[in-house]
Amino acid sequence: MKRKGLFLTLSVIVLLLVGVFTFSIVNSGNDESQGEATGTSAGTEEQEDFVVGILQTASHPALDAITAGAIEGLAENGFVDGDNTEIVFQNGQGDQNLMNTMAQSLVEDGADLLIGIGTPASQAFANATADIPIIMGAVSDPVGAGLVASEEAPGKNITGVKDQAPVEAQLGMMLELLPEAMEIGVLYSSGEDNALAEAERAEKAIEGLGLNAVVYTVSSTNEIQQTVATMAQEVDVIYLPTDNTIASAFDTVVSEANRYDIPLIPTVDSMIAQGGLATVGINQTDTGFETGRMAAEVLQGQDPSEFPVYVLSEGDKLVNQQQADLLGIEIPQTVLDEAIMIETND
Repeated sequence: MKRKGLFLTLSVIVLLLVGVFTFSIVNSGNDESQGEATGTSAGTEEQEDFVVGILQTASHPALDAITAGAIEGLAENGFVDGDNTEIVFQNGQGDQNLMNTMAQSLVEDGADLLIGIGTPASQAFANATADIPIIMGAVSDPVGAGLVASEEAPGKNITGVKDQAPVEAQLGMMLELLPEAMEIGVLYSSGEDNALAEAERAEKAIEGLGLNAVVYTVSSTNEIQQTVATMAQEVDVIYLPTDNTIASAFDTVVSEANRYDIPLIPTVDSMIAQGGLATVGINQTDTGFETGRMAAEVLQGQDPSEFPVYVLSEGDKLVNQQQADLLGIEIPQTVLDEAIMIETND
């Protein structure tokens, strides 16, 4: 009996060991199958996270819209802030020295890609690194600013979006509204390469129409009020190229121009709601979205040196009816039929 009981005990132990061994093998097989089904295994890393540094030249509605559009463009193309991407945002507030410091900090902190919102911010990044990919957001003259070798073949670690103002279309619309205007003021900041390039294009186009270009520059926002007051004595209308210094103090420009009943034809679409009379404007959010799209493609492996600059050069006709009424300007029906009417921001 004892021998029989011992035999039964040993049999139970053997059966238990076989069962555990069999379960381990089956479970291991299931784990491997599950790993293959989900595309993961012990030797495979999780999806890589990216760090994107965004440097904005200054605070004003146009650049704010470009930044928002860039973040949207990244997200729409698979790079979502707080998910698989960390976006580190800095604002240079129009101070080039501060932008240089911020750009260097973003480089040293190990950003995988950099987005410069505006020419000065893009230049700060270009000075900080020749290795990390840089995407320009809204640069009027990337070749003239020394950022790329050519728009077709950038040649370095930089590409992005060129928001070339449709100057001829803007001046044509100006003449539809102000057919008797002869003295056309051009106001821009002497410290911005993008503003200089657009101002030169505008001056040439104005003279090509048989009109007189009266050009004024400011070196800082402190000079704007007096400069606009001086211009008001000499011009019939003021044309404003894309310019971050002017944009950051545009309320001052509007206030002073209204004192003398001088219409403003800005380049940027958002300035119509701030008190500009009319323009043919490029949508700044769209500009930002294209910037984000290009950034996503570079993060996916596109070589920026061979990635052509994307050019935005067409826009919508925009008119501020309240501003026209304030200045006593009648909007022709031909313009009303085509234009988008914009209300002044309260």
